[in-house]
Amino acid sequence: KTAKDHTITTDAEYLRGALEQEKMIEGDESQYGLFVKTVDGATVDDANQEWWRFTKDGQLVDTGVDSTPIADGDHFEITLTVGY
Repeated sequence: KTAKDHTITTDAEYLRGALEQEKMIEGDESQYGLFVKTVDGATVDDANQEWWRFTKDGQLVDTGVDSTPIADGDHFEITLTVGY
């Protein structure tokens, strides 16, 4: 398991904007916004039921990256997760 810390300075209002500014995420557009498939160069394998879990200070974020507001000092975690 690899952990990396990134500090981002941004004017973006939402998580997607901050992460895309740093070219940290890629994915597919869906009716719910961006479905993140790649984070920091690592892409999930659908065949293995892998997905990216987004948390803020350890608590599950229940909004997509398009609609997750960000503020100064926020701390988010993105974890490769296996199993739906």
